[in-house]
Amino acid sequence: MAEKTPFIGQMDRQIQVIELVKTQNATGEQEDTDSVITTVFAYMNDVSGGETVDGKVRHLINRTYTVRWNPAIKQKSNTLVVIDGALRFEVYHLKEMGRKSHLQLLVKDYE
Repeated sequence: MAEKTPFIGQMDRQIQVIELVKTQNATGEQEDTDSVITTVFAYMNDVSGGETVDGKVRHLINRTYTVRWNPAIKQKSNTLVVIDGALRFEVYHLKEMGRKSHLQLLVKDYE
């Protein structure tokens, strides 16, 4: 069963899709800097979440963000990070919905 694309009114979350670019600082060390690819409106869906206790409490969040088709996002796919407000999520999978209609970003945050 194929997932349905969201209505335009449901895409009410403004997110930033960024790529981590390796650069050298003044001392010659490699460090990751944020390079904003695009700022888009998305439909957010919480998939799951939970906590584990392994010496300390760790919080896991799994979400999906559905955005309109964007070739820059499709090309970079798994090397992206999504920023939603103050939260940063790592993109671990990208799914096409329809024929160049929408993209679904599957993200996780494990802190």
